[in-house]
Amino acid sequence: MTLVLIWFSTPRFFLLFDVFEMQRRLHGADFIREVATSSLPSARHQQRATSPQPDFAAFCESLARATRSGTAPHDALLASLRHHQLQHQCWGTLLDDVTAMRSCDSALAIARESAQLHSNDAQCLSLLQSAMVHGNFVPSALDHASSVLRDHAACRAELAIAASQAQLSARLLSMLPFVLLGGAILVSPQFRSSLWSPIVVCPLLIGMALNRVGWRWITSLIARAVHDQPDDIGQLTEHLCVSLRTGLSMSLACERWRSVSPMGSSVADLISAGAPLEEALLPIATAHPITGKNLGHTIVEAERDGLPILDTVLRLAADHRNERRRQIDTRIRQLPTRLSIPLVLCVLPSFLLLSVAPLVLASLSQLSVSLPSVTQ
Repeated sequence: MTLVLIWFSTPRFFLLFDVFEMQRRLHGADFIREVATSSLPSARHQQRATSPQPDFAAFCESLARATRSGTAPHDALLASLRHHQLQHQCWGTLLDDVTAMRSCDSALAIARESAQLHSNDAQCLSLLQSAMVHGNFVPSALDHASSVLRDHAACRAELAIAASQAQLSARLLSMLPFVLLGGAILVSPQFRSSLWSPIVVCPLLIGMALNRVGWRWITSLIARAVHDQPDDIGQLTEHLCVSLRTGLSMSLACERWRSVSPMGSSVADLISAGAPLEEALLPIATAHPITGKNLGHTIVEAERDGLPILDTVLRLAADHRNERRRQIDTRIRQLPTRLSIPLVLCVLPSFLLLSVAPLVLASLSQLSVSLPSVTQ
């Protein structure tokens, strides 16, 4: 009877838990956290139906196609915004400004300021700014921006898959003892009668405490593993590639770093103040001694000899992408090993204290030993 009850109740219990968790995190959750908390296929299907994820790469591709067909930048941007219907408030601001016949440069700048720092929306808007020159979009620059956004989306998807697998395993191991305990309470009158005895209550309380500590520990490890930290040098390199594809000079392309990151803004301010390019690139070389110095040295040499630099910068961007892939793969492979520590120290002992120990102790408490009398 207990096995039949557990067999039918466990999948429905986890499905109900996932639905409640999905509804709680629908507002204000980012892509990775939303996918990581949706474990079952039905919950993932409902979440995609209610909160579709924006495809910024497809948005840039449609804008590039409209530009190649000879559509004016204002009309191409307006048609792409209406077709993709991006949900964030910054895109609504951009749509209102474009509809009000504001220039595309100023509309993108205002929308970029209203977006959250280091968010996917802000990154897409910055790439759109870099792909525009003299009020016109450059299709080749938009194609490169689309490839950058698609690569970042693939990295986030890999992290989300690893997080969802780890989250499901941790949730099963954390919730199964409570399901077994509930089944024992329902089907065993003997266990119900001895449930409030101190010898049974103490292991239950210790098991619940260990279970919650292990769950918090696992959640924090997963959150740190899937946290997508911004790569300043990688972002600056990609924006430099997009700006160079528009035909700008190296100095003007570096000045467009102002909307990318605070470090890029400091470099752009130094260039605007008239500082030499080698001196203006010192902040990135100081913040990142290896990758920043390599990027700065490449830019200075290109400015000095006047030779084409786009292929070299593209190679640097490809190297950053490959390095990012290796780091993500390393974090994904390390996640099961990191999760084994809270599982062994907290979750598995709580499983024994919540499901096995109460039944054994309740059975022992019902035993009575009759000793022979003194006269006998």
